[in-house]
Amino acid sequence: MPSSIGVRLLVVLVLCAPVLLPSGAPAAHAGDAPPPAVAAEDEAVRLELIAVGGDVERARALVLQHGGTVEVVSGGRVQALVPSSAVRAIEARRDLVRVDSPGIFLPLQTASALELIDAPTWNAAGFSGFGSKVAILDAGFQAYQSALGSTLPPAVTAISFRADGQLSAATSHGRRAAEIVFSMAPGASLYLLNFSTVTELSSAVDYLIAEDVDVVSFSLGYVHNGPGDGAGPVNEIVSRAAEAGIAWSVASGNWAQQHWAGAFRDTDGDGFHEFEGAAEMNEHAFMAGDLITASLRWDEPWGAACSDYDLEVFGPSGALLRAARGIQACEQDPVESLQVLATQTGAYSIRVIQAAAEAPRHIELMVVGSPDRGLPLAFSVPAGSLSEPADNASVITVGALTPGPDRTEAPYSSRGPTADGRFKPNILGPTGSGNASPAATFGGTSAAAPHVAGALALLQEAHPGADAARLAMLVQSRAVPLAPVPGGSGAMRVDLGSLAGLGPVLPAGGLDARFLGDIPDGGGLALVQYDGPDGYPARFTHLLLDYRAPLAVYSLDIASQEWSAYVTGAPAFVNAAFNRYDDGQLLVLRLP
Repeated sequence: MPSSIGVRLLVVLVLCAPVLLPSGAPAAHAGDAPPPAVAAEDEAVRLELIAVGGDVERARALVLQHGGTVEVVSGGRVQALVPSSAVRAIEARRDLVRVDSPGIFLPLQTASALELIDAPTWNAAGFSGFGSKVAILDAGFQAYQSALGSTLPPAVTAISFRADGQLSAATSHGRRAAEIVFSMAPGASLYLLNFSTVTELSSAVDYLIAEDVDVVSFSLGYVHNGPGDGAGPVNEIVSRAAEAGIAWSVASGNWAQQHWAGAFRDTDGDGFHEFEGAAEMNEHAFMAGDLITASLRWDEPWGAACSDYDLEVFGPSGALLRAARGIQACEQDPVESLQVLATQTGAYSIRVIQAAAEAPRHIELMVVGSPDRGLPLAFSVPAGSLSEPADNASVITVGALTPGPDRTEAPYSSRGPTADGRFKPNILGPTGSGNASPAATFGGTSAAAPHVAGALALLQEAHPGADAARLAMLVQSRAVPLAPVPGGSGAMRVDLGSLAGLGPVLPAGGLDARFLGDIPDGGGLALVQYDGPDGYPARFTHLLLDYRAPLAVYSLDIASQEWSAYVTGAPAFVNAAFNRYDDGQLLVLRLP
């Protein structure tokens, strides 16, 4: 691929804990789809194209004209495989398309936390997330089939939006996030969806909108996919879903200690940035075999950077391993990034160079590894270390708590402010594996986000009709303050808290209901005698029907000979006259 395209925008999986990452995802990101029929010496290259004016048909025609194959079309974007010899010609057609830099997946990993959130109390009271559709949008769901009926519900909707169709994608990251959601909201309908490119993400979001999904759990993070103010390609896609009414629980990132930010400083005039004092190198320890990703961003308009900065990585011996020296000429993004494989264990050094600038800019450096062992930069600045789309104003950004009884904000948990000065994260969630196997370590902000997604599902069941904005307000209004930590964000801890004010909940004791006749499979009426105890909430009738919700429940008052009705999912004022059953009551259920 010509160097003028380069790899500039990086997508990183915010995987489990900050000390261990699963292997396999980087190789899987490239995709296993067969290349188009091109000559052996003309390698197929995957391009993501943004159609000028949204005219995807002209972009599609350009791909076909140059012997390419269109894989995905969504949201004004076209993903295609093209011969490498055609890349320059396609890139030159800026009247038709803009070649978007690919997102590169980097896997980075770091006691059940359900009691901390009070989820078991809500479950015991009958709340299970029933009626809520929750999507886990992730990189892969390896071995999810073997978890069905145990740590996952018996049935889920599982779809791969990758061009190669691989739902597993050599990572169990998404499955473990889904297990956390299920452990909190066992009655919610789960959607397991994966992707590997920005265009595939856009296609997945199109599906979520069409399916009227309520909540998305997103434990992935992009590095420098936008200016850090909630804009950029990925944020545009997420905002489209949020505008359609979908609530997003998004991991903030695990990079607070692997981030540096500040004004470019060069007191000796040699062109090299000084991180602290006279130090022109910033070190990060890596193990042999680690994939190193370094990315530099500065504060100029996206797509119109006139200042030019470069990035270099040196090995433990002091030898230059790789440099990112793209040219910014007022038409490029203010980003330089690179990847290099660590060939030996030791300290790797990063240097920032000012190639051309009228005035020093504010710069941000992110240096992470795959696997991410959670080791910090020698000089780090936690503030502003958010991934994308955690900087999006429309999402609930979730940071991570430390384990143990005295929980505080985890030191590795990424935090704001955003580039436009907004507070982030919105809330802090616990880490841990929910009801997954104790042997499976899963933590970091990857685990925190699905805990909050599960809380949103429970709150939606408790507040029928609540939209995304109200759900965000509800979960944040119940949050619990924490002891402040130096350099922390000041965010509060997620907590479902008291059941007060939520109407009737399940009474203690066993439940018994007798069906007087057959239960129709294809819809119709069923006669039921409820045999106690008194006070069974009508909102939980589905628990008597193996999670089959009636459209409505009718009850006859023998004394007055008047019928009253409970409508499933209706606001509380609609069902004010009839919302619970007593021992011996006869009911007519209208089943779908």
